[in-house]
Amino acid sequence: MNNRLETIRLILRPWQEADAQSLYNYAKDPTIGFMAGWPSLTSVGHSLDVIRTVFSAPETYAVILKTTGEPVGSAGIMFHDSLHSAAIQENEAEIGYWIGRPYWGQGLIPEAVRCLLRRCFADLSLSRVWCGYYDGNNQSRRVMEKCGLTYHHTETGKQSPLGDLRTEHFMQITANEWRQLERIQSIAQERRTDALIDQLLQVWDASVRASHDFLTDTDIHHLTPWVKMALKEVETLLVAYDNDSPIGFIGIQGQKIEMLFLSPSCFGQGWGKRFVRLAVNRYKATLVDVNEQNTRAAGFYRHLGFETFRRNELDDQGSPFPILRMKLKDKD
Repeated sequence: MNNRLETIRLILRPWQEADAQSLYNYAKDPTIGFMAGWPSLTSVGHSLDVIRTVFSAPETYAVILKTTGEPVGSAGIMFHDSLHSAAIQENEAEIGYWIGRPYWGQGLIPEAVRCLLRRCFADLSLSRVWCGYYDGNNQSRRVMEKCGLTYHHTETGKQSPLGDLRTEHFMQITANEWRQLERIQSIAQERRTDALIDQLLQVWDASVRASHDFLTDTDIHHLTPWVKMALKEVETLLVAYDNDSPIGFIGIQGQKIEMLFLSPSCFGQGWGKRFVRLAVNRYKATLVDVNEQNTRAAGFYRHLGFETFRRNELDDQGSPFPILRMKLKDKD
């Protein structure tokens, strides 16, 4: 039996026959059906048939606005033994979703998908979740990116339910990747206590000593007050925890990644990529500055799609450490 799930703005519950009119109101839009690859609904009766058949499958949810109580979209989990598009294994699933056009761009579907990811990994103990989108449906791709999924592969010449041949791109997230995301918290300025700042400074100090071998003890001592002030004032601060102890953080100001540091014990575990993808996909970051002498960091950002557009001989404190100004390449 399907569970009733809740988020801040949404209720996800099984479809009911009384939802037929609302379903028709939004799913008759030909743009929605075409982008998803299924025929638009033609009548309230057609909607009722869909609710009794397709939408009666386990883990298929009406997306309900709490403010109105109206279904405005659908989201569901598909398993290896049910209708799905990805080539999934027994302990995996695929998530599908859509929402009515009046509610595009409000972050509602990412909210619903994150809820279903928790259902998949925390409740159903799945190992991997897939999502697919047809070529050109960049809105759907961005939903997946905001929810932490990453590109896996592309399949060409796939027949959609409409009968045409399309190119479909697949993205995925593993249980371990999802658990990493769940350990990252956004820390508002009023929650940045002196104790937390001291812990983050310890992370920064250890990280710099392990990765910035061109800095002396005097350089690090000189930079410490700047870092402390930045930690207190940066617009967005995301912190990863191991139990109650910070193990890494990223700071974002506007569209720029201002800082990213990890405890040395966390190097090579995917935390850096997870932080940067969050910064890019949820917070729209496109810029970063990197010490030219930190070749590992420069290569890391290039691997993630950043490129140098300017070089400065001095850093922002006027010290002789060349800085690479980098910008994310446009994916669209």
